[in-house]
Amino acid sequence: MLKILQSMHLGNPEMLWFLALIPLIVGFTFWLARSRSKTVHDQFGEPELIARFNQKIPVSRLIAKAFAVALCLAGLVLALCRPTMDSGKTEFPMGTIDVIAVVDVSRSMAVPDYKGKLPQPYEEGRRLDMAKFLLMKEVVGSLNYNRLGVVTFSGEAFPQAFLSDDLPALKWVLNRAMTVGSAPGEGSELGKAFNMAFRLFDLDSKPSHRRVIVLFSDGGNDSELSEMNEVVKELKKRDIDLIIVGLGKTSPSAIPVNLLSPTDQTMNSGRQWYEVKGEIVTSKLEENVLLLLKNATGGRYVRLVEVNDFSMTSMISRMEVKHIPGQYEFFPWLLLASVFAFLAAVVIGNEPDGKPKANAGKNLDQRPERREPR
Repeated sequence: MLKILQSMHLGNPEMLWFLALIPLIVGFTFWLARSRSKTVHDQFGEPELIARFNQKIPVSRLIAKAFAVALCLAGLVLALCRPTMDSGKTEFPMGTIDVIAVVDVSRSMAVPDYKGKLPQPYEEGRRLDMAKFLLMKEVVGSLNYNRLGVVTFSGEAFPQAFLSDDLPALKWVLNRAMTVGSAPGEGSELGKAFNMAFRLFDLDSKPSHRRVIVLFSDGGNDSELSEMNEVVKELKKRDIDLIIVGLGKTSPSAIPVNLLSPTDQTMNSGRQWYEVKGEIVTSKLEENVLLLLKNATGGRYVRLVEVNDFSMTSMISRMEVKHIPGQYEFFPWLLLASVFAFLAAVVIGNEPDGKPKANAGKNLDQRPERREPR
């Protein structure tokens, strides 16, 4: 329920103030009704006549009518607020942001920590599968004519895609070209990956654009401390927003050979787990490395356990985002509910309680005739 409320937006939030007037309007309406009833009594003054033509409505029905009127007014006010709910389409401002995804594709990213949590074609649940799924869902899906570049890294960094808003090409790169082992070398040289991202920004990024680097990694890093210090300085100097997504579990897991690259599968044929010098290699989320980088740069960090833990737009600081109502528009439904509540109030108000008293008309008929004065 909390997530649903957080995903809702009001087009005219100032209209909510009118909700405070509803009790006053309902109270005034029934004060007016009582005043009219008293006026009728004072004018006609005959109990039999009033009993015949002014049937009494019980308190329970008055309460029901008040409730229906309140619902009608509340529905109308909420409809005027134009509430909408995100449909997964939250977009960046058009043409103002350059995003580079820096993705670890070393062997450790083949660990299936997210098995059973991802749809096809990511059902293997590797750490890299989660990174690809989030890039497709959260980044590419909300580009809105902004540009995305992709850098993969292992022992070396490789530019998988230069900054572009060509969605078909970007989707092909993410689904086909970005695989475990698609960057050359051994290990995880995080410093080289950042330097490659800086070069992509230098090639084709306007100074007026907001620049964002999104790092998908399990925390493995073989870069020297001095190189990482230079990376931190460059991020601050260039005013680049850094978002870090920590992938994997904090407990060690072995690396399945069948989820590695075809070359590694051939070299490790007959083995279930990846080995080095006869020992099974395990991997876990090295969160300390990522947290140090986050603290040094003032960036954002999220440890990814479930798919919904990461939202690209909510992670970006100092940036406006545009919410697209999509198909979840509540205005017509609230207006319809308000109409039904109004009809219910009318029906409740017009239906008397029981039949007129039997002797009311009789007593009225038995009244003596008035004689004209002579």
